[in-house]
Amino acid sequence: MPLIWLFALAGQSHVVGVGLIVAGLTDALDGHLARRFRQASVRGARLDAVADTVLMISVSVWLEILHPRILRDYGAIVAATGIVYATSVAVSAFTFRRIVDPRQMSSKIAGGLLYLFALVTLLVGDLEPPLLIAALVALEVSSLDTIVKATRTIHANASARRHRSQAPQAAKEVVNSTSPTPSTPSSAVPRISDIRP
Repeated sequence: MPLIWLFALAGQSHVVGVGLIVAGLTDALDGHLARRFRQASVRGARLDAVADTVLMISVSVWLEILHPRILRDYGAIVAATGIVYATSVAVSAFTFRRIVDPRQMSSKIAGGLLYLFALVTLLVGDLEPPLLIAALVALEVSSLDTIVKATRTIHANASARRHRSQAPQAAKEVVNSTSPTPSTPSSAVPRISDIRP
């Protein structure tokens, strides 16, 4: 990504597009290799999701640098989508301790559409409004899906805590012994009967 940033700042839209293809291929390849060599892990999947998020944010900035018309003409929907997406990331981090769910299908669809829009725009050099709208709507749906899941989880956890705190507690039995038990002294001081002259 740092190398692609340099080309984006230099105004090289086509090179950024090719770099984005390479980034997409390496993203697919590392997951495939991890599964093939049985190195897949929850931590790796989370790191992959973080890398995807950083790439998506970078691509957004690259598109603004190279094609400022996007924000000029579609700024309102881009801003609204950005707010919903940022909210979903914050809620997901708070509730699930992860930025995104790598298994969430709506997230994969949104990511694919955003990737396709970026590639077409960077390689062709022209903006495709229907593709942009489709990608932004898919990202909003994915973000709202995450927010709804988090809300349900928070509600379920709160209900479970409330239910546990209001559940009747088991009665504690007090054992009452009617027969006397002999007591034995617990001190180390000898009794008089124990002392022999």
